[in-house]
Amino acid sequence: MADRPRKLVLIGLDAPTIEDIERYTRSGDMPATARLIEEGVFAENCLVPHPTITPPNWTTIVTGAWPGTHGITCFNVYDRGRPLNVTRPGFDSRDCRAEYIWEAAEKVGVRSIVLNYPSTWPPRLKEGVQIGGAGLSVNEWRTPERAPYAVTVNSCQLYATEEFPEAVRVELRKAEDWANLPSEDALSCELPIVPRRSFYDLKPKSYHLLVWRSKGEGYDRAAICKDRDFQTKLAEFGAGEWSDVIRDTFDTDQGPKEAVFRAKLLELSPDGSKLRLYLTAPGQVDGWSYPEEIARELPIGWGMPLPAHEPFFAFNIEWIDDDTFVEELDMHHTWLADAATYLMRKVDWRLFFMHAHCPDWMYHSLMKQSDPTCEPDEEKQRRAREIFRRLYASLDRMIGRIVEEAGEDALVIITSDHGALPSPGGHVPVAKILKEAGLLATKTDPETGREVVDWSKTKAFPQRSVYVYVNLKGRDPDGIVEPGEEYERVRDQIIDALLSWRHPETGERPVLMAVRKEDARPWGIYGDAVGDVVYAVKPGYGGEHGQQLPTAKFSRHSMRGLLIMKGPGVKRGVRLVRHCWLTDIVPTVCFLMGLPYPRDCEGAVIYQALDEKLWRA
Repeated sequence: MADRPRKLVLIGLDAPTIEDIERYTRSGDMPATARLIEEGVFAENCLVPHPTITPPNWTTIVTGAWPGTHGITCFNVYDRGRPLNVTRPGFDSRDCRAEYIWEAAEKVGVRSIVLNYPSTWPPRLKEGVQIGGAGLSVNEWRTPERAPYAVTVNSCQLYATEEFPEAVRVELRKAEDWANLPSEDALSCELPIVPRRSFYDLKPKSYHLLVWRSKGEGYDRAAICKDRDFQTKLAEFGAGEWSDVIRDTFDTDQGPKEAVFRAKLLELSPDGSKLRLYLTAPGQVDGWSYPEEIARELPIGWGMPLPAHEPFFAFNIEWIDDDTFVEELDMHHTWLADAATYLMRKVDWRLFFMHAHCPDWMYHSLMKQSDPTCEPDEEKQRRAREIFRRLYASLDRMIGRIVEEAGEDALVIITSDHGALPSPGGHVPVAKILKEAGLLATKTDPETGREVVDWSKTKAFPQRSVYVYVNLKGRDPDGIVEPGEEYERVRDQIIDALLSWRHPETGERPVLMAVRKEDARPWGIYGDAVGDVVYAVKPGYGGEHGQQLPTAKFSRHSMRGLLIMKGPGVKRGVRLVRHCWLTDIVPTVCFLMGLPYPRDCEGAVIYQALDEKLWRA
């Protein structure tokens, strides 16, 4: 009988498109991934649940269960009995009704490593190791109290002599009242830390920047100091350079918190009149691991435990240039690889699961600029695609290091939660459509002057990415629609309004599908955690992902999931044409490794990807 894998390494990438994966593996920019494809199985039609969005689909991958079964049915979750316009983030593991594969494996003594895997915090494993899981990266927290998200310890910072949105305006002046200056001709300014998106209430804190001439010409060196004393220097660097890692303590309402960050001197004119200094978000060095003490053991070098949404914030408001953006994301990928390889050496493990969110953020930032359907300027397209290429190459280096550390006896799976599409048509205004159909009413709040929902006249309300709820009497707090015939009539009116609406500019009907929730079961949507009507939009509408069906294709990209498998028991050099689902990953792993299937697993073994000696036996 063919050999079976002893270990599993499952590496998840959020929202990569299989089209770009194939482009960059062919171009030589992703050699580690190309090798996995050449030596394993590449699924051309891996389909994902609907909605095509993060928390439900990552949960499906590690439970083998459909969203209707595991209960995380969108980016946010809705608690029955609350107002229809009140939801909370879908990142709490206690909302998952299904058993994770690592919980099933623990019952037979198998330990797991879970690294940065969304919607899995607080940890439910007992014997393994978990790093993060409360957001999309370590040091990011998506909780009801900190919606949409908060970071530990604080957001990134920009200090500049010119105006930038949300930056701190500074001016370099002659360094006075300083001790131990490296040069008499030095300039300085204060660097106040601005609290932004912090999980904590930060107490006031400032650093001091000193710049001087190191070669007797223009100003070319800088140092960040705790006080106006050069001997309190935390880091020293030149124009265009990153500092070494800065480790410091921040005073908060929950006590002192130690964090690490880097600084980059983006610009320093020779005469000192222009300055741009960027500080990465300070990432706390602990508080996000199980066991708790293991966080401080993880290596910090080029890579750091950064809240990795922050570089995209800085990039999107044009604080940082392309190179700085790519470099900071590479720090994140390097740290994930450092953490993974360290834990693989330390822990007696058989199952390893991880997630990297970069492609999703990347496409949200640049998909429209990269595609001719949205951006006619070829130079802007080229620039965006060059960033894609560099970030995919960075991810590939991460993948290569982790796969090498795992060894040849490991089953390697590279997968994703969904793909991404350009959307020249923009978002479909579902609330407006329902309002025009007389199903949703609003009024002006006399206290705030804001437009709010008038529940006394509202029969239907759109919620989350693909749901419309009937405002049902006896179920919803302000329900006005009677159960029975009126409920069904309102659902018909919702469906008719969505399918009939035409986009005022394109003339198209953008809503591709609108069905009663019981008719959405083929997409894994059912039960009390979904809306009364489920809809999907045509490719080219609805943003980069979420509202489009898993089969959607548009221009250069598609919504299909990524699935690459390589290792003992897996065929070599095969392109799998038959369709498979994310639900099929867990049963295939359990079949190959002789592990118990999770309690709620609903998928099937992908037999055609496996050595026939195994499954014919």
